[in-house]
Amino acid sequence: MKIAYFVGTLIEDGVTKVLLNLAQYAIQQGHEAIIITGYIKPEIKSPVKVITVPAVRFPLYKDYRLTTPGRLRFATALKKFQPDLLHLHSPDPLSWAALNYGQRHKKPVLITHHTAFDRYLPYYHLAWLEPLVWELLGHLYNRASLVNVPSPLIAQDLKRHGIKNLAVIPWGIDLELFNPSQADMKWRQTIIDHPNQKIILYAGRLTWEKDLKTLAATYKILNKSDRKDDFKLVIAGGGPAKAELEKIMPAAIFMGHLDHACLAKVYAASDIFLFPSSTESFGLVVLEAMASGLAPVVANKGGASSLIIDNQNGLLAQALDPGDFSRQVNQLLDNPYKLNSLRQAARQTAENYSWGRTLVKIFELYQTLVNKK
Repeated sequence: MKIAYFVGTLIEDGVTKVLLNLAQYAIQQGHEAIIITGYIKPEIKSPVKVITVPAVRFPLYKDYRLTTPGRLRFATALKKFQPDLLHLHSPDPLSWAALNYGQRHKKPVLITHHTAFDRYLPYYHLAWLEPLVWELLGHLYNRASLVNVPSPLIAQDLKRHGIKNLAVIPWGIDLELFNPSQADMKWRQTIIDHPNQKIILYAGRLTWEKDLKTLAATYKILNKSDRKDDFKLVIAGGGPAKAELEKIMPAAIFMGHLDHACLAKVYAASDIFLFPSSTESFGLVVLEAMASGLAPVVANKGGASSLIIDNQNGLLAQALDPGDFSRQVNQLLDNPYKLNSLRQAARQTAENYSWGRTLVKIFELYQTLVNKK
């Protein structure tokens, strides 16, 4: 089988993690794959050939690119490659051109909905565009052979907006890499001031649509309490909000972007995963943290909340409510037994989300679509 992947940008984010895992698995299973994108960051190493099409910087986030349709460039490559299936990963002009190509050449087109774009709009004062966004997504998605969604909650959102042909396949993770055994205890000793101090970790892109103002406000509440010496807050990740967050939270420890190996060690050496984002389609970092044995405190809205059974494998806090997030964190700081119980249960939950299982399901989906064409 030959698969052509389309994505607007390849940088250090969840979409790129997923796509590169798909491409790597394709090669390992004896298939062929190619990636068409508007931009690939130099440090990203692809296991398959990457073809770039013209793109411009996305004005709201400079690391992303807004592609042009790029049909002339990718059509030449695909004529030689002769794909059996097209898999689209971002609803941009490139995907529209790819969908038209697939329909014209009678190739099945799978689209994965990675990002809850409608939930991002208010953070950029663009909430008035929501009806247009859903209209455009509907036109694109309903013309595809199938739309894959990683979370049942987000699938429900799409259904409510008239999008059909949905399949729900949650993402997976590398359970050997993200594992409590990876803990870097030497790193931990450089962070904590005393043995009983807990490390609260946030990992992810530092962009305001991740509800980082809720994170900062939660930290402020905790830091003003009489227990500020009971924890250290560590932030792993980069992005345009980093400089302002460093000013708002001067005592927090900012690690910057970490590669997978380093991040796995930091996860496993921490105690609590604080993740306030209510805009996730899945929340891959939450699953990585759970696999690493952290107790997650997660917003009760968005795709990441579907991973949590409240008070069993983590805690759900009221979205956008720093007071409730601080109360949930205090539960864990007050009760070591509960903290340890949630950590163990989080790992057990994550063991159901191996990449191997996910990749088998997606490639079975590919084969079904190819057989139907």
